[in-house]
Amino acid sequence: ASMIGDVLICGAFCTYIGFFDLFMRQRVVALWRERLDDADIKQKEDLSIIEYLSKPSERLQWKQNALPDDDLCYENAIIMRRFLRYPLIIDPSGQAITFLTNEFKEKKLLKTSFVENSFMKSLETALRFGAPLIVMDVDKVDPILNNVLNRETHKSGPRVLISLGDQDIDFSPAFEMYMCTRDSTAQFTPDLCSRVTFV
Repeated sequence: ASMIGDVLICGAFCTYIGFFDLFMRQRVVALWRERLDDADIKQKEDLSIIEYLSKPSERLQWKQNALPDDDLCYENAIIMRRFLRYPLIIDPSGQAITFLTNEFKEKKLLKTSFVENSFMKSLETALRFGAPLIVMDVDKVDPILNNVLNRETHKSGPRVLISLGDQDIDFSPAFEMYMCTRDSTAQFTPDLCSRVTFV
């Protein structure tokens, strides 16, 4: 009976909460719960977002892959695995990069940054073959990524393509991208904020 309310809370959590610290997350979720009560939408009183959106086996694997064993990090891992907009991870300690590197060790993970000469090649390879891509040191986002962030794909016969600069690249639905910055004071434009999932 509480499914609609629970799903609303969890969906909003994955979409909007990643930018906040643990204290603010709890306050925001409490406000959402009040709104649902005001609208007479049933919800589970003791809803655990972590347990609703992840399995014990997943949390065990995350722990083995160097995710710190606390609620904030479990919430972050959930957001990183259930995003619609590609995550932009504010990671002063470098823990997220270690975790993602371990998570994707079987999957030909590519790491790059905007200043590397090989950036375009890594991006193309990841897009074509569905490899996970980590872009490091993202204090500003290169406009070349606009179509990727917006997932502006188009079809040509059976092929799904995405424009990158002046060329069309085959787009694999398995492609995942994670942008990371160590700078906890980095400021991002509202335009970018609306196109990424902050963690």
